[in-house]
Amino acid sequence: MSKNAVRAFRILFAFALIGLNVAVILFFTLWQIADTAAINRMEAGSGMDVAQMLPNSNLMWVAAHGSLVMLIIVDILAVFQLITVFSSRRKALCDGNLRPAIDPTRV
Repeated sequence: MSKNAVRAFRILFAFALIGLNVAVILFFTLWQIADTAAINRMEAGSGMDVAQMLPNSNLMWVAAHGSLVMLIIVDILAVFQLITVFSSRRKALCDGNLRPAIDPTRV
């Protein structure tokens, strides 16, 4: 793969990760709003009305929290990947195996 293709892939991966973050946070927020509204409707009446409860609330709770936990794990792995890439580039630059982008002899 050429350097431009690798760079384009990394940029697309970053945009996909940002999009995933936005989607999961929106899903979690919307679920939280719907669940709170359902609980408030249920508690507002004198008795418990099962029809006002959020359907499949337990499965939605598992999906919301599971997706949030998985997103946090993916974000942590992406940060570790960035750290290893930058540290390996810095080490290669210090060892002389990688030429700097700007030639110091030309300055």
